[in-house]
Amino acid sequence: MKWPPYSMQLKMRSPRHVWSIWLPLFIIGPIALILLLALFLMVLPFLLLSLLFTWRWNWSRYIWLGVPAFFSILYSLPGLKVDVDNEEQHVSIAFY
Repeated sequence: MKWPPYSMQLKMRSPRHVWSIWLPLFIIGPIALILLLALFLMVLPFLLLSLLFTWRWNWSRYIWLGVPAFFSILYSLPGLKVDVDNEEQHVSIAFY
């Protein structure tokens, strides 16, 4: 069974500084969801008004297909490592 990532490590290295930070996603995730919910509730009246004038009935199919795809991508993140570097700087992001 796949699980969402629990933590993320961010490393940055430059000629002057080297630092690493661990971000606990199991703490940051619920806080971000609460903030996104508050933002969604503020935007909801404008969204409903715009949908009233521009809705096409076949859009709902994309929404129903997009939600499982989003969770499939989210649950595949553990083990992902991204390294970006050039001559002077190096950035590494790893999900655990």
